[in-house]
Amino acid sequence: MKKLLLTGAAVLALGATTTKAENAAEKEKAMNVQKYDQSKGFEGPEDYFTGKVKVDEPFKSGDEFNDYQGAMVNFEAGARTAWHTHPKGQTLYIVSGEGRVQSEGEAIKTVRAGDVVWFPANEKHWHGAAPDSAMSHLAIQSPDEEGEVVNWMEHVTDEQYLRESE
Repeated sequence: MKKLLLTGAAVLALGATTTKAENAAEKEKAMNVQKYDQSKGFEGPEDYFTGKVKVDEPFKSGDEFNDYQGAMVNFEAGARTAWHTHPKGQTLYIVSGEGRVQSEGEAIKTVRAGDVVWFPANEKHWHGAAPDSAMSHLAIQSPDEEGEVVNWMEHVTDEQYLRESE
């Protein structure tokens, strides 16, 4: 009888240890709140943007904080990105204002608050504010195997930017 009780106690103790290990693993995958830090924002570099652009604190998310990343980007009227691509594509959620988006070889499209734009992997494109309206968007993209999320190219000329939009 003692042997049976000792075996039962050992099994229960082993189960408790396993449960503690499982709970620790679960905590590693628990919700994580990253507090906003305004000081981590920056002005959009002239190499990649035309006009005044503010990139609020970039973020990374996912189990390893490398599944996807993004930032809130605020464009003053007339400001825009240079042409660029994303190795795994990009999603834009337009938060406020009116903007313009264009993929190479296609017409410029007008976007407004609430619109969602998807650029497929490696599609050459640009985006920014309308000529007479500021625009803010949340940009989300995933890094490739080397950790890169964007390939910057030449600036969008004023002639290209000012073409009629749909």
